[in-house]
Amino acid sequence: MKLIKIFFAILMMFAVTQVSAKKPKEPKVKASKDAIIPVYAVGVATSFNDTVAYFTDMQVLTDALLDHKIYLHRRSGYSFQLRDYLLAQGKQDYTCMILFHPKKAKLEKQLAKVRARFAKDNIQVAEIKEQDFRFTKPEEL
Repeated sequence: MKLIKIFFAILMMFAVTQVSAKKPKEPKVKASKDAIIPVYAVGVATSFNDTVAYFTDMQVLTDALLDHKIYLHRRSGYSFQLRDYLLAQGKQDYTCMILFHPKKAKLEKQLAKVRARFAKDNIQVAEIKEQDFRFTKPEEL
C-alpha cells in the first residue's frame, strides 16, 4: 500500500511538471494589410458654445491609408485641417471630427444618423462647400 502511495505521488509530481513545462503559445502575428485606397470622408465640427454644426461636402480621399480593421491612419490630421479652416473663418472652440468609410453608401448612412441626432437636439446645420475647403493628405511627423 505504501508503495502505491509513493507511485501516485511521483506520478502527480510528474504530471504537474509536464503541465507547467509547456511552452506558452506564441501570439499569432498577422501580416499587416495596410492599403492605400480611395476613402469617402465628411468633416463635422460642433461647439458647446454655438447652436450651429458645420459639415463639409463628401470628399474622396484618394491617398488615404487604411489598415485591415478600416482604421484611417493620421485621421487626427484631417480633423486638425478642418479646425484650422474654422479658426481662419473666426469660429472659435469647435470640436472637429472626420467620418469616413471606403463605401459611399455606408458613409451616407452614418452621416444620416449624425444629422438626425443634431436635428433632434435643435442644432442648425451649415454646409462647407468643397470649393471652400478640401482635405489634403496630412504631413508625416
